Amino acid sequence: MMNERKHQAWNFWSAFVFLSAVVLVGFLLRRKGVDIEEMTLKEAVLIILAAFRMTRILVFERIFKYFRDVLKNREDLYVVGTIHAMITCPWCAGVWVTLIILVLYYLVPFGVLLVYVLALAGIASMIILVSNLLHMYTERRQRIHQKEKYPDHL
Repeated sequence: MMNERKHQAWNFWSAFVFLSAVVLVGFLLRRKGVDIEEMTLKEAVLIILAAFRMTRILVFERIFKYFRDVLKNREDLYVVGTIHAMITCPWCAGVWVTLIILVLYYLVPFGVLLVYVLALAGIASMIILVSNLLHMYTERRQRIHQKEKYPDHL
């Protein structure tokens, strides 16, 4: 029970860390002369796609599996447990990743290139996901059709 309370406290404090990071990024954007409210639709779509892809890489892909496993094995360290919870939850990771993508896009030299690469990879991922869903749908329809046509063979 005490460990759970400590984890909850770290999770609570991580929200303040995130809000502090947002304020810092806002300050840096203003200092550079970037008004986030003037973001174009193209920029918004680009950032959304890049954040989608980077979130999937962080939360689900093999490339970060070792990192996720190391953190999972050290969850008894409260900060590490909170970080593990954040990078294994697509909703939590998505918020942090979006902030990082904004920093890359607006504040890091050549960060725009990485954002474009991630956005294009995001589109490719969506095409693969849709293709897989269509494949599953057609396979299911074929099995149903086979059962109806040859009910004794299955």
